[in-house]
Amino acid sequence: SLTTRLPLSAMLGSRALFCGRIWNHSLFPKRSGNFRASFRTKRVGTHNGTFHCDETLACFMLRLSSRFSGAQIVRTRDHQVLEKLDAALDVGGVYDPESERYDHHQKGFTEVFGHGFNTKLSSAGLIYKHYGLEIIAKELLLDQKHPDVQRLFLAVYKNFIEAVDAIDNGIHQYDTDQPPRYVNNTSLAHRIGRLNLDWIEPDQSSSKEDEAFHRAMELAGSEFLQVSFSFYTRI
Repeated sequence: SLTTRLPLSAMLGSRALFCGRIWNHSLFPKRSGNFRASFRTKRVGTHNGTFHCDETLACFMLRLSSRFSGAQIVRTRDHQVLEKLDAALDVGGVYDPESERYDHHQKGFTEVFGHGFNTKLSSAGLIYKHYGLEIIAKELLLDQKHPDVQRLFLAVYKNFIEAVDAIDNGIHQYDTDQPPRYVNNTSLAHRIGRLNLDWIEPDQSSSKEDEAFHRAMELAGSEFLQVSFSFYTRI
């Protein structure tokens, strides 16, 4: 089983280990003298303004990759700024993995995850499609080609990421024209949405907005890691 291949620390406290990754990859490290240096190499762009579940999760996942570990998140819609960044997601109107551009809003975008899944991808699905195997392999301390990594990669998409993609793209879970029988505001997408600044808050500054985005990113990331933990124990 997967559990027998995990390091001792994981077997003694798997949930703490996975949840602890959130702290290890926090957007709020202590501001030591090396603070600027730690963010010098990579900068990842996403749009400012109202944030959604897909880009908060996408940013969290991308920072779990080796290439973008500890990257600075730059929130802007300025194309001149975006062009200078190492990656951009959910903004820019371009999907091009070679240049690390992962937007899904442009006309003609039809990318899906594959492997039998046909839901159009959001920025979360795009990042997971290109970096998910690496992230899962790192969490399990296994090679990307290991069958357990491959199985968990698909399980996490099916049971977590695909819903984020569908909700962001306005795809309903059921084919019906009947109105819903109840209101559901408890999903991850709704909880992320409620972290946006309320219009009545006196401080509407970009720094305050970024703080809210960082909290949303940690919330989305924590659920991603918890779902990963839940499914790897079942494989």
